[in-house]
Amino acid sequence: MALTKKQRAELRMKFDGRCAYCGRELPEKGWHADHVEAVFRKWEFGERRSDGTRRTVATGEHFRPENDAIENMFPACAPCNLFKATFTIELFRQEITAQADRARSYSVNFRTAERFGLVEVVKKPVVFWFEQYQEGVSA
Repeated sequence: MALTKKQRAELRMKFDGRCAYCGRELPEKGWHADHVEAVFRKWEFGERRSDGTRRTVATGEHFRPENDAIENMFPACAPCNLFKATFTIELFRQEITAQADRARSYSVNFRTAERFGLVEVVKKPVVFWFEQYQEGVSA
């Protein structure tokens, strides 16, 4: 769904001009309109290239077209939206929670910074900005 300029402006202000997930202030341009419940775009595969790869092209159709509605959209910074991908809110929360352990397992840089006290992992629940914002608005 292509949003009008007015719809984009209204969506950006849905949570006080901040990313629905991390709370980062959103710039006028460069932020994403995230589908909270994914639409799952349909793709077509082109001919196989000489190197064995295929080009994929979005068809413009969706597996869940009912989810392509402004009521199912949150304003998001690009890093949050790209990481969230097609996760549900709860799966996104779980994936964020797992990041410190993944960094510890796979990154010597993270382990070094942690060993020297430059990074400290804090065990706490992931609470998204929209949850904090909605709680504050209803209070």
